[in-house]
Amino acid sequence: MTKPAGREDAGPPPPVVRTRELRDRALFDLDDGPVTPSNRADLPALAELLNVLLASLVVASLQHDQHALLVGAPADRPVAEFLHACADRDRAGARLLAARIRQLGYHADLDPQHLTGRSRVAFQTFPDGDLAGILTQNLIGARILVQTLQEAVRWVGDDDPTTRRLLEGLLAEKEAQAANLSAPCSAVPRPRPATRDRSSARP
Repeated sequence: MTKPAGREDAGPPPPVVRTRELRDRALFDLDDGPVTPSNRADLPALAELLNVLLASLVVASLQHDQHALLVGAPADRPVAEFLHACADRDRAGARLLAARIRQLGYHADLDPQHLTGRSRVAFQTFPDGDLAGILTQNLIGARILVQTLQEAVRWVGDDDPTTRRLLEGLLAEKEAQAANLSAPCSAVPRPRPATRDRSSARP
């Protein structure tokens, strides 16, 4: 009898966990809720990482709102509306992170005294109407979070698929923000650096 095409190189099927074993593992440490022995993540380190990301998103959301209020020209109102929308999405992402930290059995740290010290995004303000500075700073913040989330996704790997999917969703949001911010940033004229007066320069 001939084997179906492609089956001759197939390896053995993956091991199947028996129902009794699944039940025994589920009964272990019931107080851990959704965290079962099959979760291989370093939970204290993971909770610390998620709190760093939580603080970064909260600070980024506050910066978005602050910068939106500084955009005063009527022609630039779409930029202000976009920044407010970014703030709302970042706050929504922060709430998802806080909920996941709680599911893992830890506490989300939203103490304002700790947020700026833990955040990877530095809060910076600008004079009213400095659209170039505002857009550039928010693009830098988005790119910092893109890199941080990419590294976090790689670090989590397959140890905690639920957390990895959450981080991947946040990463997609931040990449979209960076893409939208990079277009207007390139269109906004930046002030040229001051040039030295050559007439008064010594030979």
